[in-house]
Amino acid sequence: MITLESFAAELKKTRIEKQISLMDISASTRINLKFLEALEDGNFAILPQTYVRAFIREYAEAVGLDTRRILGKYESIHHQKQQPERQAESPQSAKPVIPKTGEVTRPALAFARQNALFVGFVLIVAVFVVYLFQQTSDASKATNIAETPFDNVIQENAAALPRTEEAPVALPAVTRPAVADSLSLTMATTDSVWMTVTIDDGTTLEYLFPPERRGNWTAKESFTLTMGNAGGAVFMLNGKDLGALGRSGAVVRNVRISAANLSTP
Repeated sequence: MITLESFAAELKKTRIEKQISLMDISASTRINLKFLEALEDGNFAILPQTYVRAFIREYAEAVGLDTRRILGKYESIHHQKQQPERQAESPQSAKPVIPKTGEVTRPALAFARQNALFVGFVLIVAVFVVYLFQQTSDASKATNIAETPFDNVIQENAAALPRTEEAPVALPAVTRPAVADSLSLTMATTDSVWMTVTIDDGTTLEYLFPPERRGNWTAKESFTLTMGNAGGAVFMLNGKDLGALGRSGAVVRNVRISAANLSTP
């Protein structure tokens, strides 16, 4: 039986055999890198469910797979997974046992006569509960969740990408008095890189840069960087050359850059 894990492993194996990196797929499809990693790990639960099929189709096209076959395989797995859930949610109703005429005992009749008000109150409450349930059910049926086209997904992910003009990109920065920002960090890419920048232990910004791009950030005390393909960019702090943060293809996490780097030979 094919599982989501084996399905994801097939996608990853094809990508590796064709020597295509996740960064390349992210750059061409504009799908967030963490979603591509989850797709290859078979961790479909963290993916936005409305876009799962669109992500699979774009991934398959990027690595040269037959999109119709891949989507068909995913639909088959998804259908098999839902079958047990539907059976558990819809147990067969037991046939009601209808007592034969004359089986109502005298004590039961006596109880009904003595507690007529209580029985009537219980019936009224039951009718009210059924009415509320029907109203809630009708309202839920009337609420339809429309699937957003994949083009809208691209536009949402495009916010993490720099613009394509050759001029330097104006990057967002934390608003603070100009006199307080004593550190200026400049970056120039030589390859595609993904990175996050945390300014003064506050706001964290996420980027996906293609080659030959520049960025600049200012801070009062420090920057904390996490990036993939650490050798794909070089940095300067207040005009001092810091070089690359690691080798090409490597991932570095929580690298802190502060005024101490200015005094380091």
